[in-house]
Amino acid sequence: MLRAIRFIEDELPGILMAVMTIVMAAEVFARYVFGHSIIWTSELATICFVWQVYLAASGAMRLRIHVRVDLLRNQLAGRLLAGLDTLAGLIIVGALALTAWQAWSFVTHTNFSALPATGLSRRTLALAVLVGCAGMLTHALLQLVQAARGLVTGTYEVRSADPLQIGGITLKKAESQ
Repeated sequence: MLRAIRFIEDELPGILMAVMTIVMAAEVFARYVFGHSIIWTSELATICFVWQVYLAASGAMRLRIHVRVDLLRNQLAGRLLAGLDTLAGLIIVGALALTAWQAWSFVTHTNFSALPATGLSRRTLALAVLVGCAGMLTHALLQLVQAARGLVTGTYEVRSADPLQIGGITLKKAESQ
């Protein structure tokens, strides 16, 4: 299960980026070499981009590498850090739950038209929002439980995946000179 989640959140966005790049390169080649456009390329690239963004955002939540301001957080430890992370987690979970609920409502109650070139339903794009929010919400809830436990016990250590090891590839930090 964890392997599947890592594939979906780490490798699949990269695959979608590669597909998007190849499709757009083919479109540019076809337009400038043959003088004709491939009509479905921009739709496919858009679908790949939207799914890539939401799947990668879920992976970033899992790895705890979303943008945040750490000025205060870096000065805290133990219960104080757990309390701050619990408060932040409650806000994040609330916002994601609201977004996921609205995405669910949108996906289930909207009569989507077909995309003109590919014939795919526009629901394909709306589902990306729902899936991405559900993934982020799951990770946020797990992190909230971890912080709440730290608040109760007084021992809190943030456990997160190493953002420099993504998809089995180890990225090296730049050496400071």
